[in-house]
Amino acid sequence: MKNLLTLKIPVFYLLFLVGISIFSTFLMTSSYYNLRKPVQSDVYAYNTSVLPTCDYSIKRLNGYSYIKPLLYMDKSCETGFFMPLKQRILDIIEKDKLQGKLSTASVYIRDFNEGDFMAINENTQYQSGSLMNIPLLITYLHLEENDEGYLDKELLLEHAYPNKQNTVDVTEVGKKYSLKKLLELMIINHDNNATNLLYEHIDKKAFHKTFTDVGLTMPENITQASTLTADDISLFMRTLYNATYLTINNSEYATKLLCEGEIRNKDLSLPSSVKMASGFSSTTDSELTELHESDIIYLNNYPYTITIMTKGNDAKQLERVINQISSNVYKEIVSKKIS
Repeated sequence: MKNLLTLKIPVFYLLFLVGISIFSTFLMTSSYYNLRKPVQSDVYAYNTSVLPTCDYSIKRLNGYSYIKPLLYMDKSCETGFFMPLKQRILDIIEKDKLQGKLSTASVYIRDFNEGDFMAINENTQYQSGSLMNIPLLITYLHLEENDEGYLDKELLLEHAYPNKQNTVDVTEVGKKYSLKKLLELMIINHDNNATNLLYEHIDKKAFHKTFTDVGLTMPENITQASTLTADDISLFMRTLYNATYLTINNSEYATKLLCEGEIRNKDLSLPSSVKMASGFSSTTDSELTELHESDIIYLNNYPYTITIMTKGNDAKQLERVINQISSNVYKEIVSKKIS
């Protein structure tokens, strides 16, 4: 009996131990390779296949020895957020061009929260008209930052200036006005005399530097006849909202003036409760009319900037085009961001 047990038990245990050893080796080897294998994530795969990877365009302010202040850091490519809207706006533009209501149009939109943007013909040049008053305002405020009390200087209105826009002027010939008061009259009241005085007395080098500081190329002598693109004017609106060029207080002041200014057209299909900082321009030559608008829309917690520049034969038709595009953008952002 003893001999039998000593013979059978070692064989049984030997087979058992061999099996355990093989199984343990298999488990350890599998675990090792699984740990080394890259983890596959459904979210990662989804994001890379659906959303484009955007670089960022970074602009810093030169002219300092030890710092380079950040002016803006923007996504450099259009993302999917505005794509359905972009097609609808393209359809509106093409339809109106076929019907003769429009010669050309440019649209630039940027969401301030996420940085998403959409652009159509954003590099097409247009006569700037009154939109040039926005960088002019920025230049005067920047001069005040470098020379405290600069805006307290007074200018004498010696004569009335030709008024092509038929606006009602508040200024009176023979009176003196501080630069600050003239800026308010230019932006809020669209006073023709105030605007012309400010253009006549602007430091031309400082005005030109405002453009080069933000990365734009302009001729030495900048006037309302100079050309701008939708991208250009949107850049100035963004530097105001982000307070990256002027001080926070001056950025707030400039944007407040734009909010208090007369709106080109109150029938924008936007609720009256929605605040907007607005600049606009209307110019007409012998052949074509140009109508432009650039706004910051304060939509609850979803602010965005929109610039629409148009050219055609009929100012009323251009106004309808701008209203239609602006309304579509507002409704799209409301539906995507809030609902």
